[in-house]
Amino acid sequence: MFDFITLPDFSAFAGEDLRKAIYWTFMFFVIGSLESVLSAKAVDVIDPWKRKTNMDRDIMAVGLANMVSSFVGGLPMISEIVRSKANIDNGARTRFANMWHGLFLLICVALIPMLLHRIPLSALAAMLIFTGFRLTHPREFVHVYAIGREQLLIFVATLVGVLATDLLIGIVIGMAVKLLIHIKHGVSIGSCFKSNIEVDDQQSEIVRIIAHRSAVFTNWIPLSRMLQKHGLQPGRNVALDLGNCSLVDHSVMEKLHEAIADFDRSGLRLEVLGLETHLPLSGHHLAARRKK
Repeated sequence: MFDFITLPDFSAFAGEDLRKAIYWTFMFFVIGSLESVLSAKAVDVIDPWKRKTNMDRDIMAVGLANMVSSFVGGLPMISEIVRSKANIDNGARTRFANMWHGLFLLICVALIPMLLHRIPLSALAAMLIFTGFRLTHPREFVHVYAIGREQLLIFVATLVGVLATDLLIGIVIGMAVKLLIHIKHGVSIGSCFKSNIEVDDQQSEIVRIIAHRSAVFTNWIPLSRMLQKHGLQPGRNVALDLGNCSLVDHSVMEKLHEAIADFDRSGLRLEVLGLETHLPLSGHHLAARRKK
């Protein structure tokens, strides 16, 4: 194993290949970070105990590990959904599962590399395909369609985009399709990226937060921070009024469902108001809702 240690070569950053070197460095950084965050979010959803990943720590760990790996000629690493799903399926509960997994891999590579080479690559490929198939089982397509036809369109567009190009471009394609659907439903481009939030705090037991214009995936973060700042952190109940929003998309409905559970676990209450003035795009309880 030590015979394959390779020190980094920075000559590409000094010659004519500077642009290409910067491009690929940026691509590894973006794809690795994005893949890790998406995997962590997916694990949060399927975690039986509904715990939340510390994204700052996850990105810090991935960045530090990649820096160390690159200095000895190693490949880039990411948080990986297939192995995480296998961990959950086999009863793993803590980060020690990942530590032991990595430790056993290191021991096997260092001490019994020839035995590893005897494992047929087709068998390893079959295991990966089987686990991946479980993540994209036909039931998932049926489930997405039940949430809304527009969600199936976004899902398929993202899937085809990833397979036809790469992960980063595929996700951009999916986001673009989703934004076009929002615009079709009457959401302005400006309100897609800028949230208009009003906080009515009368020093009572319940803080009233009013969202205007739209509540969609691209402006969810400011709204989420308001729920944290005025609700979970000070330990107060929150009434979130979405009655003035022209559209509440599926992503926000799903996040609100998670936020209500977070408030419940903290002994607090998050009440969502104003959705009775909206028309759901399907019969699913997490379907997007458009103003009547």
